[in-house]
Amino acid sequence: MNYWTTTLIKFLVIGIGIAIGFAREKKLNRTNYNFLIFLVVAAGGELLDWLMAYYYKHNFVYYHVFRPLFYTLITLALAEELGRMKRSFRLSILFVWIAAYFNAKYLQPPDDSLNTVIISLTCLLHILQVLFYIARLFDQYNWNETIFRHSFWIAIGILLHSIISFLTLGLHNVLGGDGQKLVTNFLIVSEWLFYASFAINMLVQKPAQAE
Repeated sequence: MNYWTTTLIKFLVIGIGIAIGFAREKKLNRTNYNFLIFLVVAAGGELLDWLMAYYYKHNFVYYHVFRPLFYTLITLALAEELGRMKRSFRLSILFVWIAAYFNAKYLQPPDDSLNTVIISLTCLLHILQVLFYIARLFDQYNWNETIFRHSFWIAIGILLHSIISFLTLGLHNVLGGDGQKLVTNFLIVSEWLFYASFAINMLVQKPAQAE
């Protein structure tokens, strides 16, 4: 499939997630409601990504701005349920923005470079976040509560997408043409699964309990 087809599928998945989220808004807990806000912002970001690719033939600036922004929104949502690690991961937001600034200024200028350093950094931090989050869910709740009253499926989507994004950044540079296409396809599918996890989580969410 070409770029425009895969992008259309991504928009469709995001749109379904947003529709489900607003349709079941009253059933969402605070974390999942924050993820619904993220999904709306992501829709705008993905549209901007598409427009920049169409008109300017590259979208480096988009990644320099939205990668730290996406990290911020996801971290703020997950931090609510990270217990003692909440403060550390909230502080990591400031670290990521400072790192993004210096990376754009001195290492990978947004006018001609993709911010692979920041993408790799945020992927690693997301992996750590999600592992702490899932471990805490299983430590404090039973299986039914974990699956239906929290953000388990979104966490799995973030984890898979972060792992695949981190690996594809390295593999893309060492593989040949066919290998690069295969790696890119894995990344595209991981994006679909990432956004689909929001729709799944909001669909199975049971009514939020009083907090």
